[in-house]
Amino acid sequence: MMTILGKSRALRGMALLALVALAACETTGRPPLQQAALENGAVVVAGPSGYCIDPVTLERRAGRGFAVLASCQNLSGGESGAFVDPMMLTVAVGPAGRSGALPAPEVMAAEAGQRAIAGGGLRDGLSLAHLAAGGNRVLPEGDPRYWRGAFQLNGRLVVMALYAPKDGALAGRDGAAMLQAVRARITALSPEAVAQR
Repeated sequence: MMTILGKSRALRGMALLALVALAACETTGRPPLQQAALENGAVVVAGPSGYCIDPVTLERRAGRGFAVLASCQNLSGGESGAFVDPMMLTVAVGPAGRSGALPAPEVMAAEAGQRAIAGGGLRDGLSLAHLAAGGNRVLPEGDPRYWRGAFQLNGRLVVMALYAPKDGALAGRDGAAMLQAVRARITALSPEAVAQR
């Protein structure tokens, strides 16, 4: 079973690939998605209004799902979507039955090689860690601060990471609210209960 640290490294690599794909999204002619079902429909990923899923980086392999959320306007090359705060948010979903314990914010921070800064904590089953460094390594011209979140849904561990532009509202306190909103949207769209395999 992959540790949260292993997932973090994998997410960082996927996020870097996502940046390349996001930059090339205009030329692919593939419109952004409003939502995407992962893990045979057990987890349905979507963002709040104005945010879409990049179809280029979407991964739906058995036992592993991955999606990148960003502004619909940015993903469509300005052709659709309202103006929203810019961000890149990754969502990774693990296989059924391997969710394990929900990682504490301190654990997520330690596995990223740092201590959490103010703003994180456990909120209604969502573990949030606000980290001081590393966001600008994933998002060019991004803020060093970034957020990580984790929650369990239908026997799966869902791990999120939010990256925002330098000094952007979502790099600060507003990032926690965004992760809560994305988690609420995913939970609302996903089945209430999925039989364990």
